[in-house]
Amino acid sequence: MLKQYLLAGAAVLAVSSAAWAQETDLNLETISVVGLRPEPVDDVTSSVSVLTADDLTIRRSPNVADQLRAVPGVGISRSGGVGALSQVRLRGAEANHTLVLLDGIEVSDPVNGETDFGLLTGIGATRIEVLRGEASSIYGSDAIGGVVSLSTEAAEGVQVFGEVGTQDTARASATFSGQTGALRFGAGLSGFTTGGVDVAGLGGEADGSDAFSGIARAALDLNADWTLSGLTIARRSKAALDSDTDYDGLLDNTDQETEADQYLIGASLAGVTGQVDHVFRASFNEVARENTKDGAKTDESTGERLKASWSPSITFGNHELIGLVDYEKEDYDRTDVAYGGQSDASESFESLGLAAEYRVALGAFDLSASGRFDDNDGRFDDAATWRVGAGYGFDAVNGRAKASVGTGVKNPTFTELFGFFTGSFIGNPELKPEQSTSWEIGWDQQVGPAVLSATYFQADLEDEIYTAFDVNYNSTALNRAGKSKRSGVELSGRWDATSALSFAGQATFLQSEGNDGGDEIRVPDSTASLSVDWRSDADGIRVGAALDFVGEQDDFDFGSYPSRRLTLDAYTLFSASLEFPLTERMVLTLRGENLFDETATDVYGYEAPGAAAFIGLKLR
Repeated sequence: MLKQYLLAGAAVLAVSSAAWAQETDLNLETISVVGLRPEPVDDVTSSVSVLTADDLTIRRSPNVADQLRAVPGVGISRSGGVGALSQVRLRGAEANHTLVLLDGIEVSDPVNGETDFGLLTGIGATRIEVLRGEASSIYGSDAIGGVVSLSTEAAEGVQVFGEVGTQDTARASATFSGQTGALRFGAGLSGFTTGGVDVAGLGGEADGSDAFSGIARAALDLNADWTLSGLTIARRSKAALDSDTDYDGLLDNTDQETEADQYLIGASLAGVTGQVDHVFRASFNEVARENTKDGAKTDESTGERLKASWSPSITFGNHELIGLVDYEKEDYDRTDVAYGGQSDASESFESLGLAAEYRVALGAFDLSASGRFDDNDGRFDDAATWRVGAGYGFDAVNGRAKASVGTGVKNPTFTELFGFFTGSFIGNPELKPEQSTSWEIGWDQQVGPAVLSATYFQADLEDEIYTAFDVNYNSTALNRAGKSKRSGVELSGRWDATSALSFAGQATFLQSEGNDGGDEIRVPDSTASLSVDWRSDADGIRVGAALDFVGEQDDFDFGSYPSRRLTLDAYTLFSASLEFPLTERMVLTLRGENLFDETATDVYGYEAPGAAAFIGLKLR
C-alpha cells in the first residue's frame, strides 16, 4: 500500500513541478470531438485530451481502456481479464454516460446504452480524443460525462504487426491505405486472442476472449467543392465468464460465454454552396449478442441504431454559426430460451434533434455556445440542453483561462425500461431521463517546452437511475429522489525535455457523493499516470514506460441483504515497451504489462491478470 501511495505522490509532484500535456498540446492543430465542426486547439473552451499515435505506442496496449488511463478524469472498471466487460467512466459519471464514437459513428450497444470497451480489444486506434464534461447540447442523450472519439485511420502504405505473449495471448493486424487521383482508400484487419485468467479466482478453467475486426474506408473528391466518404466496420468478439450461481456475492466457476457481432456502416457528403458549408451524414449500427451456458444458448438480443443528419455552417468574419438536424431510431429485440420466452421483447425509440452552435474568436478572447432540443416522440419528456464556454489568453505569461457551464441528459435504456429476467430483474417503463448540470474552470500554462493544465469541475445529477433489490434478490430500475454530486481537480501536462525525450502524465482527485451521502461505487478517489518516451532518432530505437495509479474505491458485496459496502485496494500498474529496428522496415517489439504483478481489482470478486510479457514484429 505504501508503494502505491508513494508512486501516486511522485506522479502528482511531477505534475506540479515539471510539466504535462495531452490537455492543450500546441502541436495538435485541431480537435474534432468538441463540436459540430473541428476547432483549433487554441480556441477550445472545454476540457479535452488527445492521445496521438506516439502516445499510444508507449503502452502499446491492445485495449483502448488501458490507453485511457493516461487521460485525467477517466476511471476504468474491468470485470476480469483483457477482453472482458470493461466500462469507462468520465469524471465519476456512470459508464452509460460516456458517448463513444468510432471513426465518427456512435458504437454503444442500443440495448444497454453503453459501450463495452472489452469488445474494442485489438481495434487498432491511431488517435483518441476525449471530451470531458456535458456534451448533450451537441450529441444529445448519453453524453453527460463526456465523449471518447476513436480514430483507426492508418498512415499511407502497408503496415503489418504481430505479437505473442503470456496467458496464450496473440494479436495481429494489417492495414493498407493509398490514393489514386481523386480517390483515397484504406482497409484493415485485426485479431486478438487470449487464454485469460480464471475470473472467479478459484483455480478453475481460465476465462479467455477473442476479437476480430475488419475496416474499409474510401473518400472521393467529386469536384473542388464536394467530397463523398464511406466507412464499414465488422467485428466479432467472444468472451468466457463466471457468474455467482449460489448468490453468496462471490463468483463460481461456470461454463458461460458471450458472443457479440457488430456491424457499422457510415457515409458522409461534405461540400459548399455559396457561403454555406454542408455536412450530410448517415450511419447504421447493429450489435447482436448471444449468451450460452454449458454450451446451450440461454438468450440473445439485437440492438440497432439508424442515424441521419444535416449540418449547415456559415462563417462571417470571426464568427461561425453551425446548425444540426439529427434523426435517430433505435430498435431492440430480445429472445430467450432459458425462461421459455418470458423475457422476449421488441421495442423501438425515435427522436429528432435540432441543435445550433455559435463560435467567435476575438483576438485573445474565445466564446462558444450551443443548444439542442430533442423531440422524443412521446416516449420521454422532450429535452432541452445547452452549454456556454469562454477562454482568454494572457500572452504576457503564456497562459490561458477557460470556463464553461452546461446541462446534459441521459434517456433510460431498453434494458432499464423493458428488461425481464425471471427471479432477477423487471424493467420499469415509468422511468424518467437522468439530468445533469455541471461547470468547470481551468488554466493552461506554457513554460518553454512544457505545457501545464489544471481544471476544477463540479456536476450535479438528478433523477439518477439505479437498481433496487428486495430481500428475495429481485430487482428493478428506479429514479433516485435526491441529487448525486461530483467534483474534482484534474492536472495534466507534457514536457519535451529534448528532441528525443519527453514526459507526460496526469493526476485526478475526485469526490463523488450519492443522494444518501455515501461515495458512488467504482469511482476511485484519485488516479494518476506518468509516462516517459525516448527514441534515438525518428526511425531508431524507442523505449517507453508508464505508471498508472488507481486509488481506493468503494463497491458492494451483493451476496448479503442489504448489500455490504466495502473498499477496494489501490493499485499501480507498470508497463514498458521497446522498439528495436532490425532492418529499415522491420522492427522488433517487446512489451510488458503489470510488471509489478499487482492485484488490480476494479469490481469486487473479479480476478485480474498479473504480470505479462509479449514479443512481436512490426513491418512499417
